[in-house]
Amino acid sequence: MTVPRYLRTAGFRMTALAAALFLLSMSAVAAFFYLSVREDMEGQLRSQISIETRQLLGDYADDGLDELRHDISERLERNPGTRLRYTLKSPAGMALFDRLSLPDEPGWSRMKSGSGTDIILLTTELDQGYWLGVAADTETIGDMAAALRHGFLVVVMPMIALAIFAGAVLSHRFLARVERLKRTADLIGKGTLSARLDPSGSGDDFDGLIDTINRMLDRIEELVHDLRHVSANIAHDLRSPLGRVRQRLEAIVAGQGAADMQETANEAIVLLDDTLETFSAILQIAELEAGGARATDTEVDLASLLDEIAQIYEPVAAERADELVLRRQPASVYGNKALLTQMLANLVENAIRHNANGIQISLECGTEGGRGFVRVADNGSGIPDSELAAVLKPFRRLDTSRSTRGNGLGLSLASSIASYHRARLDLKNLPIGLEVTVWF
Repeated sequence: MTVPRYLRTAGFRMTALAAALFLLSMSAVAAFFYLSVREDMEGQLRSQISIETRQLLGDYADDGLDELRHDISERLERNPGTRLRYTLKSPAGMALFDRLSLPDEPGWSRMKSGSGTDIILLTTELDQGYWLGVAADTETIGDMAAALRHGFLVVVMPMIALAIFAGAVLSHRFLARVERLKRTADLIGKGTLSARLDPSGSGDDFDGLIDTINRMLDRIEELVHDLRHVSANIAHDLRSPLGRVRQRLEAIVAGQGAADMQETANEAIVLLDDTLETFSAILQIAELEAGGARATDTEVDLASLLDEIAQIYEPVAAERADELVLRRQPASVYGNKALLTQMLANLVENAIRHNANGIQISLECGTEGGRGFVRVADNGSGIPDSELAAVLKPFRRLDTSRSTRGNGLGLSLASSIASYHRARLDLKNLPIGLEVTVWF
C-alpha cells in the first residue's frame, strides 16, 4: 500500500515524534502518580491495621481471650461493610471469624483473597497457642488503578489523535507550499527568470524564506541580464575593430605601395591594441572580483598619488585647453598602488574623453568623518541621473551608437578596484559636471 506523500514529510514526522514524546511523558507521569497513590493508600491500610491490632491486643491484655472475641464480634456487627478482616486461630487450627490462612511467622504478609485481590495481613502470636490476624483488602487500590487507566485513555488518547490529525493537516499545507516552490523553480530552470513565489501573507518563517528567495531571484535575473548585455556588447565592440583589421590586412595582401602598406599595418596594430586592451580590462575586472593580488598591498599616500596622476595627464589636458586643479590633504590607505593609480587614471581619462575641450578637472584627497577619500570632479556635461548606476556596469556607454573611442569598461574597472579595496565609489551630478568620490 502506498503511503500518502504528506505522511512522509518531515513536518508530519516531527509532529508524530512530538506526539510520541508527549505520550511517553504522560505515561511516565501517570505511572508515577499511580505508584505514589498506591503506596500512600497501602500505607494508610497498614496504619489502620496496626492501630486496630494494638487496640485488640490492649483489650486482650486487660481482659483475656473472651474479651478479644467479644471485641472482634462487636466490630463486625457495628461495621458490617468494613474493609478490615479479622481471624482468630486456635491451637487446634480452627479459625474464627474470617477464614484466612495465617502464616506460621508473625508480622506482615500478603495473600490472595477468593476474589483474586491482594490482602495485606498482620499476624500476631498470642498466649496458649492462639494467633490473631488483622487484614485489609486492596480492592480499592485496584479500583483506583482502573480509574486511572480509564482517565488516561479518555483524556490522553484523544489528544494524541488530535495531534496526529493536526500534523497531517499541517504537513498537507506545508507540502502544498513546497509544491508551489518546486513549480517556480521548474519555471526558472526552463528559462522563465521573471517567475516569483507568492507569499501567503501570514508573515511566518516560510514567508520570510520566500522573500529571501525572491530577492535572490531578482539578483540572479539582474546578473543574467547583465551577462547577456555584456556578451552582446563584447561581440559588438570586438566585431567592428576586428572587421577593420581584416580590411587592412586585405589591403596589404592586395599589394599596396610600401608607404601605404606601412600606414595600413600601423592602423591594424592600433586596432589590435585596442582589442587587446579590452580583453585585458575584462580579465582584470574578473581577477579583482575574485579577490586576487592581495599580496602586493601596501600603505599608499593618496596625496603623492594625485601628484603622479597630475604629472602624467597635465600634457594631455594642456593640448585640450583643460585645467587640472589639485586639492591635497594628508591621507593614506592600505592597498595596491598600481591598481589605485589605474583607478584614478581611468577616472581622469573618463573626464577628458567624454567632455568637450576647455573643462576644469579637480583632483582632491583627504579625510572626512574619519574616512579617507579621493575625488575627481569636472564641470563638463555630466551623466543623466537615470544612468548613474548603469554606467558602472561593464560595456555601458552613454553613446549607444558607439561612435566615440572607448569600450565602456573604464568606470566599471574603477568600481571593481574600489570594491577590491573595500571602498565605495559614488557618482554625483553637480550643477555643472560630474563628481566621482571613492570612500575608503
